[in-house]
Amino acid sequence: MGLWSGKNKCLSTAYAVALVFTLGCEISTKRAENPVSQNEKPPLVDEKYSLTADRKELEELRKSIPEEKKKQNDELAFLNRLFEDPAKPSSEIREKFNQLLRKKRELFQKDMTKAREDYVRDERRRREAFQKDQESARNDFKKLKHPRDETTQFYNDLDAKRKDFSAGEREKRDEFEADIRDKRKNFDDYVRGKTAEFNQELSAYTKRQQELQKEKRGTPAP
Repeated sequence: MGLWSGKNKCLSTAYAVALVFTLGCEISTKRAENPVSQNEKPPLVDEKYSLTADRKELEELRKSIPEEKKKQNDELAFLNRLFEDPAKPSSEIREKFNQLLRKKRELFQKDMTKAREDYVRDERRRREAFQKDQESARNDFKKLKHPRDETTQFYNDLDAKRKDFSAGEREKRDEFEADIRDKRKNFDDYVRGKTAEFNQELSAYTKRQQELQKEKRGTPAP
């Protein structure tokens, strides 16, 4: 218990020093630079899907840090918090991690479902508005007599507009579906990456627990 507590304190102190150093560097450089670098890589997923701890007390100090760096710090703090109690069984830690992942998946799926519902609703409105315009154009045209060639041209024009509208809607639908696929792929990639990080930390944590148990029993660690 003493060994792990000592290691925990060292890790916490090191992380705090690193955070202060980062804040100092960022504050000094941002006086001469734009607050957000143009070369900054956008986050893989929306902030609300990320595995972060609640660190509101540091927000004022962290305003000068780029969003991606703040997100990385928060995720590191979240992982550290999972393993801060050396007496907690590995199974409980894994269940807590999996529970959070389930919540993030549910939130992501809920947002994707809403995005699809919103798109379908807008798509229907556009189609109904187009059909209403075409119907109105036909009714206005029928109010007067027209030569056969003019009538033919009118209906050909209506048909061409219908085809253009349908082609445009198919293109919009394809773009929407591609965007949904990209977001889903990015989310899945993010979850796989964070799960791999967690598994690595859990493996090290379990090994430390086993070593501490051996020390308590008086058995030297291998």
